[in-house]
Amino acid sequence: MVHLLLASPVIAAAYDVYVRLVNALLRLPGHRFRRLVFVKLVRADAARDVSLERGVRVTEKGGVTVGESSSINTGVVLDGRGGLEIGSKVNISPEALILTAEHDPGAPDFAGVESGVVIGDRVWIAARAMILPGSRVGDGAVVAAGAVVRGEVEPWSIVAGNPARRVGDRPTDAQSSMAPYRRWLH
Repeated sequence: MVHLLLASPVIAAAYDVYVRLVNALLRLPGHRFRRLVFVKLVRADAARDVSLERGVRVTEKGGVTVGESSSINTGVVLDGRGGLEIGSKVNISPEALILTAEHDPGAPDFAGVESGVVIGDRVWIAARAMILPGSRVGDGAVVAAGAVVRGEVEPWSIVAGNPARRVGDRPTDAQSSMAPYRRWLH
């Protein structure tokens, strides 16, 4: 019994080291290398042509799916704890934060709560935007720089602010093609 109690903190520490190592590897040059780390070590389900810039960070092994021709820029945090689905032809700009877990502020033990996030196809999440647990971003939507999303973002809408509110609409042919962005040192 004592051995099992000691094993839990050791396993937790080993897992923390693993996640830190994976994040360090995701900072190295080479898109193919980073995609290999993302698929094999993070256990993410990512299309072959996904672009992962240097410095993408993950919080969990597994739980992340990324569709074709999507681009995830530097400093983006992908939280797979509650499940994260990212569609095709999605552009996630630098330092965006996509969370799928949080604490229950009313719980006596400050318990963790997980809730998946779904991001549709042809979405643009601009720099330093934050997508909170349980959110759904519809196809073709734009989440403006610095916006904070909790809940639903309608397809083909543009949202901005904190909390994010609809400020405009996007044409349905927007972002229908995206050239891959794969500069070696990026």
